[in-house]
Amino acid sequence: MKFEYNENKVFKHSNSWEVEYIGKCLLIDKKVLVIGDLHLGYEGSLRRSGVMIPVDLYRQVMEDFEGIFEIIKVKTRCDEVGERELGNWDVEKRSEKKLLDKIVLLGDLKHEFGTIQREEWDYIGKTLVYLKRKCKELVVIEGNHDKILQPILENVGAVGNDYYLWDRIGFMHGDRSFDEIEKRDVRCWIMGHGHPAVTITDGIKKEKYKCFLEGQYKGKKVIVVPSFFPLIEGTDPRDFNMKFAWDFKLDKFDVRIVSGLEVLEFGKLGKL
Repeated sequence: MKFEYNENKVFKHSNSWEVEYIGKCLLIDKKVLVIGDLHLGYEGSLRRSGVMIPVDLYRQVMEDFEGIFEIIKVKTRCDEVGERELGNWDVEKRSEKKLLDKIVLLGDLKHEFGTIQREEWDYIGKTLVYLKRKCKELVVIEGNHDKILQPILENVGAVGNDYYLWDRIGFMHGDRSFDEIEKRDVRCWIMGHGHPAVTITDGIKKEKYKCFLEGQYKGKKVIVVPSFFPLIEGTDPRDFNMKFAWDFKLDKFDVRIVSGLEVLEFGKLGKL
């Protein structure tokens, strides 16, 4: 099932944030990149349980990151060139500058609950080092799979957080609520955890696509980010409870389907 779409749309939100959907990620004000659940090392768990998979999931994750950062590089460079004369463009200085102010990871970097597998130690460490090179500040939120993530974080000089607040936006995993985030001055919640995806049919065949869910809860904007994990598309909220800490009316949420590095508007979940 192929979608026809040629550009990533930019949406202005109530607090004047510019939110752009680039593949499975959010880009806020061209300076904060938000990434959903990674579940790095999952293939190792499958192999230990006797399931052999032909794909190299870590390599696929890194290829997905490269595609996203190439788009951001183009957008950032065009913006900066527009503010100065092309003749003064210093390529060497530009290459040294951090691409983003912040990268926010929404939790579940790990997959295994009770131990740190060899693949997790290796892949998570390398991924965090890679992402730190792209931003001034790397924010790691710990999800329900990240109970023993701390040794990996310490090894690469990163810190885990229950949640993170920035410019009236609350970033969290989504399985737990926090009093600080419930305050009125937090206007937008951004979370992962649910791995949202929807099944679309053309009457002949069905296909499932990762998606963003965007709606309102008690006067706050809520955006649920899909998992970055490449092997499984995710969970259709029409079929399963996504186990958020709040009783969201997801049927009233807008669906934005991920198609490669593009994102398409599909209307309300309850009308699909």
